[in-house]
Amino acid sequence: MGRLPAKFADKVITFRIPYSMPGELVVAPSSQGTQFPEATFLHNVDKPFEIHRFIPRTTALDDSTPPAVINPQPTAFVTDKLIRLRINDTSKNEQLTKNAHLIDTMVPNNERLWEWEDPYTLVRSEGFQVSIDAQVFPAGIDNIRVEIAFQGFLIVIAPPTETR
Repeated sequence: MGRLPAKFADKVITFRIPYSMPGELVVAPSSQGTQFPEATFLHNVDKPFEIHRFIPRTTALDDSTPPAVINPQPTAFVTDKLIRLRINDTSKNEQLTKNAHLIDTMVPNNERLWEWEDPYTLVRSEGFQVSIDAQVFPAGIDNIRVEIAFQGFLIVIAPPTETR
């Protein structure tokens, strides 16, 4: 875990509530620019969300209806090389990745998470747009479920304002 600031917007942080903003999406081979639904990573809570880590996961699926998890599951070493992610903070108009980024190179040292030293904070109605580019999948993998979580804390600040 990175640093925990004592203040946000010049107000003292009095309490932190563990929080996770997850999403998952099934993608087909060779699909480009598949986006999570717009509201998936939209922060709609009245407390600021202090994000400390980004966790991407991949699960190989077969072509049954509904898709079933392949057993035995290929290693993350295989599936993380098949998916590229692009992350854009839509409210601040900032790219968190310059280009679509292979999950394999996004998460260092096989930790399978991207941890941030300083938290990235979203306030109400701010959020991310995450899009996925998929490579050609090897035989036996028909679809891949991409699971993402932004994790950190909802922060309670004091004193409350007149408008809250």
